[in-house]
Amino acid sequence: MGQIDEAHDDGRGMNREPEETSQEGAQRGSARGAAWIALGLVAVIAWRFTFAWAFNLIPDECSYWAWSRRLDWSYFDNSGGVAYLIRFSTWLFGEYTPFSVRFPFLVLSLWSSYLVYRISFGLFGDRLRALLCALVVNLAPVALLGGSAAIHDNALLFFWLATLWAAVRFIDSENSRWFFLMGLTSGLAIQSKYTGVLVALSALLFLLLSSRHRKFLFRREPWLAALIAAAFTLPIIWWNVRHDWASLHHILFIGSGAQSPWTRISDGITYHLAQILVVSPLFYGALVAAVGSSLVPDVQRRDPKILLLLTFSLPLFLFGILAFFGHMEANWAFVGYPPAAILAVEMIARAQADRQSRFLSRINRSYLRWAVLVAVAPSVLVALHAWLGLLPAGLEKKLGKTDRIVWETRGWKELGAHVGKLAKPDGVIAADSYQLCALLEFNVPGNPKVRYLAPWKRPTQFDVWSPSFDDLKGRSIVFVSPKPLIPSAPGRVTVYENFRQVEALPTYHVQYHGESIREVYVCRGLDFNPFSPVRLGPRSLFYKDW
Repeated sequence: MGQIDEAHDDGRGMNREPEETSQEGAQRGSARGAAWIALGLVAVIAWRFTFAWAFNLIPDECSYWAWSRRLDWSYFDNSGGVAYLIRFSTWLFGEYTPFSVRFPFLVLSLWSSYLVYRISFGLFGDRLRALLCALVVNLAPVALLGGSAAIHDNALLFFWLATLWAAVRFIDSENSRWFFLMGLTSGLAIQSKYTGVLVALSALLFLLLSSRHRKFLFRREPWLAALIAAAFTLPIIWWNVRHDWASLHHILFIGSGAQSPWTRISDGITYHLAQILVVSPLFYGALVAAVGSSLVPDVQRRDPKILLLLTFSLPLFLFGILAFFGHMEANWAFVGYPPAAILAVEMIARAQADRQSRFLSRINRSYLRWAVLVAVAPSVLVALHAWLGLLPAGLEKKLGKTDRIVWETRGWKELGAHVGKLAKPDGVIAADSYQLCALLEFNVPGNPKVRYLAPWKRPTQFDVWSPSFDDLKGRSIVFVSPKPLIPSAPGRVTVYENFRQVEALPTYHVQYHGESIREVYVCRGLDFNPFSPVRLGPRSLFYKDW
């Protein structure tokens, strides 16, 4: 007996050793994986600090910075959260620099990454997968290239994820007090961007679909939270009441799309192709496969964790459908990708464990490596092209505005210095596009406020600030435009005739590899007359008045 027992014990010891070795190997593999993921996240953070400090503001960022100098309850084409953040940051730093403008969005991008990790871990309890989710979200080209830019989307993404994190805490504890935090973050999402209103709709949709949590719709907390969120819309409503609902007209106009059914189908397909580029092809394929495989069965099973992620991915489904009926920008749906990415990582991990989905189980480490390469390589090329210029000067000159990378990043600081030398200390600087106005305000030394001066009637935020040109009567104006100011002709109306005299000033040449690839024209118009020969302004804020 003793020998048998001894032999049995030895046998168990022999069987145990490979199991322990296997477990140790798995642990070492997990540790290595976590180390590589953490290294990737550190690299992303380092890149964002470099971008925020080293690259000049692009036109959209300059526009929002210009908003921050003229604080208001809301603005012509969006809510004011981005302006408030920039104003606070530039006040804190005491200067206008690319870093001081981008700083709050850099901080929010770091918190957004942490929230992705906390949401994944809170739902599924796996730290390695949670880290992977944070990395996947940050490696999407749109996140790599714009993750710390001073734009609406970065603020919206943070508050969207904060609302989702509060919802995770709610389903974990079923404590109704989490609704109050959801109300607060939903309101701040709306203040970040108009599409933030969809986060409240996502939460409502979850409560409707989850049989376990539907009962909370009959309690007061969700509706009090809705009132909290609604309170953040009051400044937007107040601004629109004072401006005859100009923002609503603007949104309806830009979202109207083409009239032809075939053109709308083409626009919808183009939108979805843009989504592939925004997220990266292999990441996009994994997201679509994982979300698609869970959409019907998990909605039927009413798994609250999966339902939560699906409902907070609402912008993906909504804008994907609306793209065939009107104009949708490629970035509008991005807030839906982090919840979808968390869901995709979980679905892929489950498929690899139980082999239920042949395609998902094949998304292994090799697939992930290629996905990372396919996502990161184009982003690196874009950054290098913006910094060094990867195309020959001759080709770049032919591309012109088609190459948005060089167009939006090169030459603006130097243009500001050039115009600053030509402008008189008490003179007026004007331009014929709102982007150029904002770029000049930021880059001309002393940051003078620039007037939007154009004969066409398309409304902009600058028209809210200065709808009339009557105060410029008799003034000399330094006028800046990508086209030379010439007399009006059939098919082209200019402000040339509104000046008594126009003096050409030195043209600014945007340099690229030592060659001029485009010109920005500068002139001085003397004795401006807004009344003759064509009455300029007051400019309407409505497209119907074109």
